[in-house]
Amino acid sequence: MIPPRAPAFAADDQLRAIELCDVAGRSQVVSWDRASGRRRVLTEARHGVDAFDLEPDGGHVWWFDTDPDGVGLWRRQPFEGGPAAPALTGVPPGRPYGIAFDHTGRLAVVCVGDAAESRHYLGTPGGPAHLLAAAPGYVPLVDLSADGTLLALAGRPDGPTAVTVVRLTDGRTEILAGDRHRRVWALEFRPGPGDDTALLVVVETGGCYTVGTWRPGHDLRLHERLSFDTEITAHWYVDGRRVLVQQDRTGRSRLLLSDLVGGAPSVLPTPPGTILDLACAPEGAVHYVWSREAVPPSRLVVDPATDRHPAPAPPAASGRGEVWTPQPYGRIHSFLATPPGTGPWPAIFLLHGGPFLHDRDSYDPRVELLTGAGYAVVRTNYRGSTGYGPRWRHDFGHRVGLAQLEDLAAVRRHLVDLGVTEPGRVGLCGYSWGGYLVLLAMGVEPDDWAVGLAVSPVADYATAHRTTLPALREADEELFGGTPAEVPDRYRAANPMTYLDRVRGPLFVAAATDDERCPAEAVRRYVAALRDRSVPHEVLWSTGGHHGNAAAQTTVFTALLRYAGTVLPPGVRAPAPLSQDHRDRRGPTPDPPEGGECNEATHCPARPDQHGRAGPRRRHRQDAPRS
Repeated sequence: MIPPRAPAFAADDQLRAIELCDVAGRSQVVSWDRASGRRRVLTEARHGVDAFDLEPDGGHVWWFDTDPDGVGLWRRQPFEGGPAAPALTGVPPGRPYGIAFDHTGRLAVVCVGDAAESRHYLGTPGGPAHLLAAAPGYVPLVDLSADGTLLALAGRPDGPTAVTVVRLTDGRTEILAGDRHRRVWALEFRPGPGDDTALLVVVETGGCYTVGTWRPGHDLRLHERLSFDTEITAHWYVDGRRVLVQQDRTGRSRLLLSDLVGGAPSVLPTPPGTILDLACAPEGAVHYVWSREAVPPSRLVVDPATDRHPAPAPPAASGRGEVWTPQPYGRIHSFLATPPGTGPWPAIFLLHGGPFLHDRDSYDPRVELLTGAGYAVVRTNYRGSTGYGPRWRHDFGHRVGLAQLEDLAAVRRHLVDLGVTEPGRVGLCGYSWGGYLVLLAMGVEPDDWAVGLAVSPVADYATAHRTTLPALREADEELFGGTPAEVPDRYRAANPMTYLDRVRGPLFVAAATDDERCPAEAVRRYVAALRDRSVPHEVLWSTGGHHGNAAAQTTVFTALLRYAGTVLPPGVRAPAPLSQDHRDRRGPTPDPPEGGECNEATHCPARPDQHGRAGPRRRHRQDAPRS
């Protein structure tokens, strides 16, 4: 199951748009003639398409042609169909760190990166490119101003170069600085021609997230009427005068439209749930992807000019609810899904990755499969999760992993007190950073968890920091307050390898041999140590990178669910111990059953992602999640 995305619209042609669609299990670019309604599959990318955009006149589509490791080149293809060609010649392969056009479409800028640096190239679409700038590490492209004279680049939001604006006419730069008390994210330049160039930003300061604007030669201006207590992202509305704001709060989304010069923001009538992606059509309608816990993602449209009445709320699904667990430092929010009937049930905590992501009121096929198998499913937004404000996101004192385990333990005790589950019948399941928490918990708190199910985990933090992508290395350094060489004790305390002698299992570990985010090298070391210690476990190796393809995703989850049923069977009051089983499954996997795919991006794709279609031009660059 490939989650739907909002269309990309041609700025100067209301009748042309492109979408990503599932074609034989891979995402491909589809052209959409809005006049006739006709859709045509344009790409046949072997590994699918994730990053894409449309030139302002709608004549050509750009898409990133990637290999399994995420490295590739931008291609350019006619909207009406035809062969794809290099979008800019002379650009070496790399990872897509952003794309932008001027308002005419005669200039294009792309950023590609590797393990060492980020490189920004300028050129005429289809023609040769020249190198504008190269910067060490991860410095993605934010946007190109409509007149083609200013280039905005993103640094760490809490760093001295949170935003760098380069004047292409003379190479001069202006800097917006951040620090740990004032984080700054650049979003996009004002669209369309005109002399009033303005860069839209979000600033986290004073416990709030506030929309701001910056103009060349001026100080950053904060618009206090657009200040929110939880995370937001923002877009210039198509008229270039108003701003569209999406706020995520306690696992749900809302949209607001506001004039920057006066008047209160208006809340757009969208149904309760989560907005996973959005885009504005040239005529002003907002196209968005919406979901709720028991409702798969669907594409909806709201027109600020005509839609005034609240959208109807879908009926609540049975067996779904929320739990708030009070603690001295705040309340921990969890989504709870239970099987039919009455409890107590065996419970599985399904842990989100990031950590700067959050579980939300949105459809996740894994929840359906687990509850269908007889498990209560708990999705907890532990400290570090977004949607609960800056304090919840940051204030755990660099106690990476350990603070989150405290939150999970508190929720587990609360659910036992509520009669949802019983001691000895609670397991952990996590993907990516969630898988890391599973491995950490099975060593730090071996008596508290009946089974650990870890997919694509960070198994050794020092190894992961050394071998992962630059964006993730940067996020780790913010989490820990430095590198492994600078703060070794913090990394050691947070490392699953530190607690191997305490692990008793049972454990299921799945990993990809070609995972570029959570490297296989560390997982191999971890499972070898499990074998040496005779810890009951099972290992499943696959290919397809960090998220895997649909077949790999389904095969992994099928094996995970089978393993859970063996060691923590529903209907049995005590977990059945697994014998000394150290199976290491490798090689090709069978075709998946229909409808069983799982993907970390399925339940948290609204996380702003600098590598996606909207890219830095439409998305809000924040700390890069592993998931």
